[in-house]
Amino acid sequence: MRSTLTRLLAGTAVAAAVVVTVAGTAGATTTPPKAPTTLSIRLGHNTITAGQSDSISGSLLTHKTPLNGRNIELERWLPKLKKWQAFVEKKTGPKGGVEFWVSPAATTSYRLVFPGGPNYRYTHSAVGTVHVKPFVKIATELSIAESATAPIAPGTADTIAGQLTTTKNKDLAGQWVWLATVSNGKAHLVKAYKTGKYGRVSFIVKPKSTTTYELEFRGTPVYAASDSGTVTATVS
Repeated sequence: MRSTLTRLLAGTAVAAAVVVTVAGTAGATTTPPKAPTTLSIRLGHNTITAGQSDSISGSLLTHKTPLNGRNIELERWLPKLKKWQAFVEKKTGPKGGVEFWVSPAATTSYRLVFPGGPNYRYTHSAVGTVHVKPFVKIATELSIAESATAPIAPGTADTIAGQLTTTKNKDLAGQWVWLATVSNGKAHLVKAYKTGKYGRVSFIVKPKSTTTYELEFRGTPVYAASDSGTVTATVS
């Protein structure tokens, strides 16, 4: 009797264990691994001049499939802090591409970063360095001449003319040139005109006494400033 009861209880325990094991297997879930990703980087130019802009672009792929609508961060390397800094973000386009424009004042290294997501792994591109060379203004030259070849009477019209060119003899049209009078070694601006088609400019003066003149080009973001020599309108 005891033997039969023992066998029955043992069978019930085994059955219960089987039920628990099966139930536990049915309730378990397995998270699929995240898909690998790759992110390229391309520079529009390896070297630019200070003040210019450069493009940084790349493509996000999983295997060979583009990933669109994904956030990509542009990071720059901070040498003093020895760390990367994310400073702008964009989404990839239909073909997984993204493009940023930068205007670094000095040579700077960049990389693109995909922070990943529920289904895709984190990745970053290689490092691209935009080399920045200093901007050097184009040197200019400014001539000067006086029309009168002999002393003039007080208040008589005289012409002070000049021509603005680069040091490589390129005429500079449409640039402001100042007429100045010079006394005691100091120039005093009088008025300004723009140079004409061939970089020429002229001023009508009517000095009441002997006067020394100078022309001045004060420069632009592209062209360096320059001064002419001096001419003297002698009045007698």
